[in-house]
Amino acid sequence: MDISALKSFQFLKHLSDQQLILLVNKSEILKLKKGEQLIEAGENDEDEFFLLAGELDLKDPAKKIGGIRTVQANTPEGLKAITRERPRPYRVFAHSPAAVLKINIDHLKAILSEAPIESYEVKQMLREDQPEDKQLFFDIYSDLRNNKLALPSLPDVAIKVRKMIDSGDNAKTIAQVVNADPAITVKLIKAANSPLFRGTKEFETSAQAIVRLGLQTTKQLVTSFTLREVFKTKEPTIKKRMDQLWSHSIEVGAICHALAKQVPGLDPEQGLLAGLLHEIGNVPLLIYAAEYPGLVNDQDQLNRALEEYGPNLGSVILKRWNFSEELVEVAQQADNWKRDHEGPADYCDLVQVAQLHAILGKQDLSLPPMDQVPAFEKVSQGRFTPETSMQIMEDAKQDIEETRKLLAG
Repeated sequence: MDISALKSFQFLKHLSDQQLILLVNKSEILKLKKGEQLIEAGENDEDEFFLLAGELDLKDPAKKIGGIRTVQANTPEGLKAITRERPRPYRVFAHSPAAVLKINIDHLKAILSEAPIESYEVKQMLREDQPEDKQLFFDIYSDLRNNKLALPSLPDVAIKVRKMIDSGDNAKTIAQVVNADPAITVKLIKAANSPLFRGTKEFETSAQAIVRLGLQTTKQLVTSFTLREVFKTKEPTIKKRMDQLWSHSIEVGAICHALAKQVPGLDPEQGLLAGLLHEIGNVPLLIYAAEYPGLVNDQDQLNRALEEYGPNLGSVILKRWNFSEELVEVAQQADNWKRDHEGPADYCDLVQVAQLHAILGKQDLSLPPMDQVPAFEKVSQGRFTPETSMQIMEDAKQDIEETRKLLAG
């Protein structure tokens, strides 16, 4: 048969000639006489039917009078699969002599899964009969493969400041960009005057604040301050969950900031940023999940989806934002409690220990004991135990609260 003619059909137009040839070789062409039955109402068969020529009648058995719809080949309706629902809602028979391509649905799905997926109907075919968390994964995967994944964007002021500092611009020039965002300006000045940086003189301008903080600290803080916008949504079904995610990220980031001061080689501001970003992959997942009411209302299933797909998506986002490999590693491995590596503690170790501190006293049995996590040994280097680590956190309580205020204010 003419392979090119099959590209007119809704589900088949996405396939290459080679894929169509493979599909036809695994399929059957049925020649029907007028009045001959193709499908019985109520059947749960595993085939899809495409009308190549002629006309078919679809009879609704619930209607004793009328209830017949005729479908012609090469019309918009005729170029779709015939009555895709299961069980079959119609009895289908030939209105005139007709030719029909009969394709096993599993063969069709297998070949479609290797094709670019742009059609909503194709997505529905591949997603159907799957639990909603798997449907969520399919939508994200197909959009990612087709460069259509709606990933959050880093706010412009953060992008500009990061580029300027990396390019060696001075504090005065950078301050001009910061001043374009009054909220960030206020937070930066507040940070420079806070007990966190122990200033002896009160500063009033962003340029002065940048000088006190230093360029790298300014870079990390501006990024941290702007991240709040990334964690916002207008979707009422997931707003509470998104706010919880931001609150948790602040808590882990604040603990990272305090804890990094005790760990040689780790920068507190970079630690803060690592903590804020460790679950960034959950942001687009929650936004996509808003389309699945059953998933949003089933917190256990939603949590499983976030745990399974969040880390990989987080690493994709941070690579797109041109963040360092060490922060990409944080997004990818922050919940891999068996992670171990050569050399000193890194920011992923720091985030893991911060997460364990964040759940102290909350009876969260989903995380392992602190002394059984390789990251704790890396961070402590024998200098403190889980008990003394708790005391360090108690001593740093004021710094942690100050960091929270800077981020949440």
